Amino acid sequence: MPYTLSCVRSSGLILAGLLFCSALAGAQEWECASVIRSNGELFLTADFWDPVYAISATLADRYGVSVSVESPRWAFPSDAQDVALADPEFSARHNNVHYLVMKPHIVQIRFAAAGEQSPAPADIQRLLLQLANSANKVLPYAYRLDAQDGDYVLVPTKTRNSAGELEEVQPLLDRHVSISPDSRPIAEHAELMADDLSRQTGLHISCCQSLVAGVPWGGQVVPFQAHDEPAREVLRRLIRLEEKENAEGASSRHTAWHSPYDHWTVECDGTGAPWCFIEVRGKFSGDCR
Repeated sequence: MPYTLSCVRSSGLILAGLLFCSALAGAQEWECASVIRSNGELFLTADFWDPVYAISATLADRYGVSVSVESPRWAFPSDAQDVALADPEFSARHNNVHYLVMKPHIVQIRFAAAGEQSPAPADIQRLLLQLANSANKVLPYAYRLDAQDGDYVLVPTKTRNSAGELEEVQPLLDRHVSISPDSRPIAEHAELMADDLSRQTGLHISCCQSLVAGVPWGGQVVPFQAHDEPAREVLRRLIRLEEKENAEGASSRHTAWHSPYDHWTVECDGTGAPWCFIEVRGKFSGDCR
């Protein structure tokens, strides 16, 4: 299962509201990878229904490594498990909730580090390739790593269909979108991008509901447009624009500064419900420290 991570996953509209609520809440301890130091190396291990997200969230929170994760949809029943079996403690903490998640898998990466230092910049791409390769060996779907100007994105390229056959998929944010020119809040531009993706796919897609220091992300009104551009590039431009407006607003004391939200997650309900959530993310939140 893909993750902001949500408190609940379901195949119905009722739990969609709970998903939205949890998306605002951000990472919790149970989403994080374990971190063990041995012989000058750090081992990050996730035994979770979305281990790629768990490791990526831990890298961002503890070590400032920003990597966006676009988790795949999945459809093969044997890949799923009731959350009460996958994570009994989580289910118990949420009123013994029941819904389907991807069966847990174990993924591990390691890197050399002195103290609690982050991986060297030159090593980050190699580290993330290690994450993609490790995940592709054990998960019933596959990722590619996109790298551009220091931005890294793990993008799903294969998944199992309802018959259990591995097949190529078009990643959601590979699709092209257009946004008519106008001055709007940044979050509204992002929602128009999501609306275009919804029209193309027939899914219910939203973007971006994150709170930053208690304030909804992307409230600044700015001119923006997009013409037949990959949605991923549109989202990247909006995130950078929000960072710029955030910094300039703080320097002019018109608005309060908040820590940058510089990457994103995509999570799509794999239980058959047509929901996908795009959320912006930041580093050093403290949840996975």
